[in-house]
Amino acid sequence: MPDRAGLIAHQSEAADDRRAGRAAPAPGELPTVKDQARVFYALWPDEGVRGELHRVASLLHRMRGGRRTRPETIHLTLVFVGNVPRTLLPALQTSAADIRLPDFDLVFDQAECWRHNRIAFVTTRQPPAELMDLVTGLEGTLDRLGLPHDRRPYKPHVTLLRGADCRPEGPAIHPIRWRAREFVLVESVLGPQGAQYSRLGRYPLGG
Repeated sequence: MPDRAGLIAHQSEAADDRRAGRAAPAPGELPTVKDQARVFYALWPDEGVRGELHRVASLLHRMRGGRRTRPETIHLTLVFVGNVPRTLLPALQTSAADIRLPDFDLVFDQAECWRHNRIAFVTTRQPPAELMDLVTGLEGTLDRLGLPHDRRPYKPHVTLLRGADCRPEGPAIHPIRWRAREFVLVESVLGPQGAQYSRLGRYPLGG
């Protein structure tokens, strides 16, 4: 039996089908959770950068409380895709492999906190052009595949705390330099202990 979220999504899709004049799928054709993958493209830090980010997370935690991001899950999202049929994963992997862009440096030099969702994070005052080109390139591949994705203006940030108290002014942090040599396609599976991530593909930069 589909879960409630899956059923709501199916009902919305069915309404779209009716408006477009398409036949609704039979009850037995309802997509299940196993048929879908929740995916995104990201940069994943090496051990040294991960350690520096975790130290900043501990600093912010002493000031803001909340829940620290587990060190092994720290990452920079490039494009959040969301739920896609697993049958489309090979297309996502192939499209990512076709991207040819140089590697680049990121410098995270500012700690901020969003009050609306209580997320504390680090960001960069000057996003490098190569990063923005990578995001634009990935968005283009998703558009060509006809897949919806998050289209909000891109603000590079690494989430370090959830449920944070955003009232204190953010501390100054020592800049963290991150050399981006590859990007990854990641599947996220939500569980009782939070999201569990598995990498579905690794794609080098600088080739």
